[in-house]
Amino acid sequence: MNQHDQNNAQRRKDDHIRRSKLELVAELQIYESELGTQNRELREAQQQLQESHNRYANLYDYAPVGYLTLNKTGHILSINLTGAILLGNERESLIGKPFTTCFSDIDHQAFIVYLQDIFSTTGKSRIDLKIKNADEQLSFIRLESTIMCDSSTCLMIMSDISQLKKTINLNRDLLHENRRLMKELFRIQEKERRILAFELHDELGQWLTAIRSENEVILNNTEKDSIISISAYAIKECIQQMHEVIRSMLHKLRPVLLDTLGLSEALLDLKKQWCSHHPQTILEFKLECDLTKLSEPLSIVVFRLIQESLNNICSHSEATWAQISLCLETVKNSAVDFLLLHIEDNGKGYDINKKYSGLGLLGMRERVIAMGGTLSVRSALNEGTEINIRLPIEHSNNEKTNLHFAD
Repeated sequence: MNQHDQNNAQRRKDDHIRRSKLELVAELQIYESELGTQNRELREAQQQLQESHNRYANLYDYAPVGYLTLNKTGHILSINLTGAILLGNERESLIGKPFTTCFSDIDHQAFIVYLQDIFSTTGKSRIDLKIKNADEQLSFIRLESTIMCDSSTCLMIMSDISQLKKTINLNRDLLHENRRLMKELFRIQEKERRILAFELHDELGQWLTAIRSENEVILNNTEKDSIISISAYAIKECIQQMHEVIRSMLHKLRPVLLDTLGLSEALLDLKKQWCSHHPQTILEFKLECDLTKLSEPLSIVVFRLIQESLNNICSHSEATWAQISLCLETVKNSAVDFLLLHIEDNGKGYDINKKYSGLGLLGMRERVIAMGGTLSVRSALNEGTEINIRLPIEHSNNEKTNLHFAD
């Protein structure tokens, strides 16, 4: 190869090297640009991550409830600021401290059992505890806990339910007062009915007897087919109808047998009268306990409940068969027994989920609630209706009333 060829080869080699350097520089510039973009994206991601961390840290620390993690021995491993405030101490001083030592008074045994329950079950566990803080102020906390993945710690949510407890207690007191007022209202109502029944019986009965006597005198002293005699016979029939109407009113207001012979006889008389007016319906009574020892208020309530249920059956059920049973539920080692009233018919029934304008069942429920009892209804369209009532029978001096099942 001559000198000229060598120079050309060297020149081509130098050009190749120069082009390679230029390509490498271009590639480095591209990589540098991409790296800068990636760095900017990384910084933005880190900033967003930090903002998200701060946001969730604030949500954790300033949540309306306390968040804690505890180990199996009940020592606090972590706690948010709200939890520290609820426990009345600095967060740093609470770490590693037994949970129960944060209160001047707490049911230790209940908390130990609760802690054992947390680590022995997989679901949520809840307990309400009465506590006293360092200032001896009484309050209530609710703990809701679940075991964590490592099975050695649990996540606990702590909330102050003192105001909720106060509201519950206030509502309970208002409910008791409302029941007391309802009971007193029914007592006054029965008293007024009794007075009205006696007045109707004494006053109207006396006047009807006098009119009947005078009418008999007229009938005995007039010709049989005369206008006066015909009118007198018409008056006699009116008097008889008035007597029947007043007798029915008196029975609704205050059955005489309820005061004279007691609840059992009053119920049997009620059945007799009801069947005479509704012969198309078979009515069965099962009085499976002695009712003579029941208190007067309870006897009246039972009579009114059965009376109203019979009114509902004839007015709404279209039943051909109905049954009413009374029995006693004895509670061992208790000063309270229960009277069970079961009312059933084979009528058309109704949808218990719908609202109805009738006041019959509502009135029955109010009477039962006023006596501290319970009432449940089971019914469906074309499947009849069942009403179950449970009324407490309180006994003085912790002695059971001598009630027994009838043979």
